[in-house]
Amino acid sequence: MNYNYLYLVILIVFSWIFIILSLAPKINKTKHFATMGPALMVRATKNHGTLDSVSKHLPARTIGKLSTILVVLGGLTAFIMLLYEAILITMVHIPSSQAPSLLDDLAIPVVNPFIPLGYGTATLVFAVVIHEMFHGIVARKHGIKVNSVGALFFVIPVGAFVEPDQNEIMAADPVVRRRIIAAGPGINLIIAVICILLLIFVMMPASAPIHNGIYVEDTTTIDPGHVIPKGYEIVRYGNISGNALNNLEVTSSLTPGMENVELFNGKIYKNETVPTGVVISDLISGFPAEQHKVPVDSIIYKINNQTVYNINTLGNILNKIAPGKNITMETIIFGNSITYHNYTMKTVSTYSYYAKDDPTANKNIYKNESFIGVGITYSGIGYESIDYMHSLEFGGLLAGPGFYDTLGLPILGLSPIPTTLSNLFSSPFNSYIFFGIVNTLYWLFWFDFLLGIFNALPLSILDGGQYFKDSLAIASRRKHLKFLKDPQNITKIYYIIGLFVFMLLMYIIIVPYIY
Repeated sequence: MNYNYLYLVILIVFSWIFIILSLAPKINKTKHFATMGPALMVRATKNHGTLDSVSKHLPARTIGKLSTILVVLGGLTAFIMLLYEAILITMVHIPSSQAPSLLDDLAIPVVNPFIPLGYGTATLVFAVVIHEMFHGIVARKHGIKVNSVGALFFVIPVGAFVEPDQNEIMAADPVVRRRIIAAGPGINLIIAVICILLLIFVMMPASAPIHNGIYVEDTTTIDPGHVIPKGYEIVRYGNISGNALNNLEVTSSLTPGMENVELFNGKIYKNETVPTGVVISDLISGFPAEQHKVPVDSIIYKINNQTVYNINTLGNILNKIAPGKNITMETIIFGNSITYHNYTMKTVSTYSYYAKDDPTANKNIYKNESFIGVGITYSGIGYESIDYMHSLEFGGLLAGPGFYDTLGLPILGLSPIPTTLSNLFSSPFNSYIFFGIVNTLYWLFWFDFLLGIFNALPLSILDGGQYFKDSLAIASRRKHLKFLKDPQNITKIYYIIGLFVFMLLMYIIIVPYIY
């Protein structure tokens, strides 16, 4: 990584934020400039004919009403995600040296290394423009004047804005004002839902894996002369093919050693002979394997003369050995030649490992299970079934645990879909055009979803702040909530909730750097 470039980008971004926020009072008094948080608004025109025309032909009132519901759902989703991340940060102590870059928190193409310039810029600008346009469209539908429209800058142009008349907005009934405020994040969430539904129900059925194999996401070089390349699909491993490959690491009956595999990259097939078996990927300090200097990247061949075919076999053998017993372990090391090595070591209990590493996960049953202190993989590869990858790329895993995987595709390096992966799927027409549409729909979903839920948070600089305030004012009309008729009570609740959300955000951003 070019750290000079990284530091320069960080300096520019934070200098921009400091300057804009410091000069905000003066900027907001000018005729053609204003601020929106750390963004600069440049008022460009007062021609609102387009907004009036669109508002007449769209069910803007309905969109406004629907948006008031979507903002609640979006705000709750964002809050739950923030809370979940804060809990993870608290429970999983990652060294500050391994903390993600601050740039990862900025959803700006190129500045954030996970957001591509082309897809990222186009879809970000669209999400911001449509967000602002719908504030204006719903405002005009309710007869609220729009004073100006213009361009929005955050270091670079990031979209446009529409500025309803502030006096008319504040004088409007809170029910109407809330619809106008909600329309921005609401339309983002509507577009996000449309895009993900198109991905799942239109684009995904139009494509299918060419083979029913496994996709190699990661690989370890056990033998430099015999490697399974990352990004290939394994369509046959020894005599194993089809769905049986999906559980290769736990069901394989292949004898440890060298085995023939058939690989496919979407265009050509090739055969490789590769090291096969349960690979020692790392040694755990203070435990038997490390004490006996067992080499990393060696394959466990036998324990007490019992062949270790897969990860389950290894577990079953060790679970039947009482801790504290001596065992013999035979390993295979690959290089210029294949060599076999024998080790005699005394096992410890799995309970002793968890007591040291993760006490909360410890169980009494582990006291009777042997442990030798190795991290393991099967044949040094990390893989997923090609069906899983297909569903992941097309949004089919959004429900349930796969939600974060689908949302995290850019971080995983899987969006835009790399050609090494897209080549493994069929498409109904030109592959570049088809997957270009898939990538565009995904990034429209990604930016609109995140912009929608983030703006729904009850912070003063976001739409959710005014929405929350208006919701409290509307709630004060109920008899059992009369205490909200006092503006001071509303203000107190508003700032307490806003401060809590702000502190949650700061906790997530700052804490990883102070451990």
